[in-house]
Amino acid sequence: MILLGYRDRNVHELIGHAVAVRAGSYRRVGVEVRAVSGAEHPDAALSAGLGGSLVETLNGQRSWRAALVHTLHPLFWGWGRPGTSWSDAGRVAGHPHGSIVWAFTEKVLGDRGVATEALDVQRFPVGTEGDRQRLEALRAGAVDVAVVGTAFAPSALERLGLVQLVFFGDEIRFPTAGVAVDTELVPPDDPGVRAVVEAQREALGLIRSQAPVAVDAALELLPGATREDAEGLLSHYLAPQYGPARTDVDAVGGDAIAWLSQVLTAAPGPAQTFYEEIR
Repeated sequence: MILLGYRDRNVHELIGHAVAVRAGSYRRVGVEVRAVSGAEHPDAALSAGLGGSLVETLNGQRSWRAALVHTLHPLFWGWGRPGTSWSDAGRVAGHPHGSIVWAFTEKVLGDRGVATEALDVQRFPVGTEGDRQRLEALRAGAVDVAVVGTAFAPSALERLGLVQLVFFGDEIRFPTAGVAVDTELVPPDDPGVRAVVEAQREALGLIRSQAPVAVDAALELLPGATREDAEGLLSHYLAPQYGPARTDVDAVGGDAIAWLSQVLTAAPGPAQTFYEEIR
């Protein structure tokens, strides 16, 4: 059994895995893979969250290396109530300081001329439960903007009367979601790792073609959503953006490492080779 650790049990991290399970892709390459919470299973040699894995590598906590990148467009949004502007919101429901999503948030705000030091930032945990709390704070009027990932389909939030203020994937290019390998636990060229990558590459093709099995997998990861919500997320965000070319990953990956090193004030060190093992 191969353990694939996730940092956030939602669509952008686990869609490749969920499709590979439903489509029988793992079975065809002869592996059995189980998705588990990476925080609860430090023994998991694979990780689905590339952003968090790069943070840990830069901080010297783990020795991750990417084997497959799913997308170069971070799937996070800034949501507000009608009449709210992303650029002049003073109260933000955000993620923990030092997290990859908070780094994204600071960059997207900073690129609009907003200094996060001047904001009233309420921090909630990473993950699905944190997204729920951020949205509750927004709907209750405690904040002006909530930064949320794919725990909820955009169309479902629009039905609640919320307004999409910014999509991070339009503002930032950063290799995120996929398969990372802890090289201290398993070699990147291990046959099991190669098999997982092969299966998930097949899954990416099904996502890009918007196959029914990909809609089923997205719906499974969207509690309370409708099939139309899953289809919309797939057609507008996943299918056009999942499965980037290797040349694009190489170009964007180097910039991502340099930028995040500055954000974390960490020397790149071993992280310089983070994207070299993509197959």
